[in-house]
Amino acid sequence: MISQGLGGLDAGDVSFLRPALGNASQQEALRTIDIFNDYFQKANISPEQGQKLVEAAVNSGAKIERDGNTVMAFKQLSPNAAQVYFFSVDRPETFAQSMTKLLAPLKQSGVRVVYMNKIDPTIVKTMQAVGMQAQQSDRPDYKVMAML
Repeated sequence: MISQGLGGLDAGDVSFLRPALGNASQQEALRTIDIFNDYFQKANISPEQGQKLVEAAVNSGAKIERDGNTVMAFKQLSPNAAQVYFFSVDRPETFAQSMTKLLAPLKQSGVRVVYMNKIDPTIVKTMQAVGMQAQQSDRPDYKVMAML
C-alpha cells in the first residue's frame, strides 16, 4: 500500500469522505483511502489529481461502498439509472465477484442501467464477464453504459 506521506489522500481527509462512506469506521475509511491511492498509483494518476477526482465525486453527491479491495463510487441519476466508477487493486476474479456484490443493492433498488464517463477496458471486460451488456452510452455526457 502507498504510505500516507506521498501526497495522496491521507487520514486528514477522512472527514471529507465521511458523508460518502456512511457508517464506515475510521479503520475502514483509512483502508478505502489506501485502495484509492494504490489504484491511482497503478493508473499513473498523480496523487493530487486522484484526490481532486475523489473530492469532486463526493462533492457532487457520490456515495462510496467497498468490498474487499474494490471500491465503488456511485451517484443516483434517476430511479433506474446511476453513475458508477470502480477503483480496485483486486485480481480479476476477485474484482468480478466484488463488482457483482457492490452492484446488487443498486439493482435491487430499481437501477437498471449504470453509466461511466471513462472507458476503462478492465472494467468493461469485467462487466461483460459477469453478464452485463456494456456498450456506448445513450447519454452524451457519459462514454459507457451497462445494463444490470
